[in-house]
Amino acid sequence: MKVFSILLGCLISAASSALFAGEACNPDSFSNPDLIICGQQTFKKVDGVLNEQYKKALSTLAPAEQSHLRYVQKNWVRFKESFCEQLYQAALPGAEAPIERLGCLVQTTNARLGELIALQTGLPLDGFYKAASAMAGKDRERDLAGTIERLGGDQFDDPLWKKYADGHCEMAGRLLREDVGNCAVRMRFQLPMNR
Repeated sequence: MKVFSILLGCLISAASSALFAGEACNPDSFSNPDLIICGQQTFKKVDGVLNEQYKKALSTLAPAEQSHLRYVQKNWVRFKESFCEQLYQAALPGAEAPIERLGCLVQTTNARLGELIALQTGLPLDGFYKAASAMAGKDRERDLAGTIERLGGDQFDDPLWKKYADGHCEMAGRLLREDVGNCAVRMRFQLPMNR
C-alpha cells in the first residue's frame, strides 16, 4: 500500500508538473493551482542557482575536498527527496500536498545553497550565530551553548539527515573551523519544519 501511495504521489506530481509547466505564476492568487505553478517556478530557479553554486564550490576546492563535497551533495539529495516526500505523504489526500512538497523543496534547496556559499566565503548566511549571541544576552559565555541548542529545536533522528549533516559538518570543521556540534544544530535550525 505504501509503495502504491508513493507511486501515485509521483504520478500526480509529474502530471501536475507537466500541466502547469508552461503557465505563468500569478503571485496575487492563493488558489492551489496558482500556488503550485509559482512553487514549481521558484523551485526551478533556486535549483538552478544551487547547481551553479555547486559547480563553483567544486572548482575552488582541492581534489580530496571535491570528492568529499560530491559525497555530501549526494547525501543531501537523498535526504531532501525523502524528507519532502514524507511531508507530501503526510498532507495527502489534501489538495495542499503538492504545495507542501514544493515548499519543502524550495526551503531545503535554499538552505543547501547557503551552505555551499558559506563553504566558499566562510560567512554563514543565516544569521544563526548572531541570533544565538543576541539571545544569550550579557552573560554570553555561560548562556551561548544553551541558546544554540534551543534554536536548533528537537533532535532529528533521520539517518539520511545524519549522514548528510555529519559529512557537511566535518567539511565545515576543516574548511571553516566551525564546531561540528554547533554546525549540526545550525543546519537543523534551517529545516523547513524546524525540528
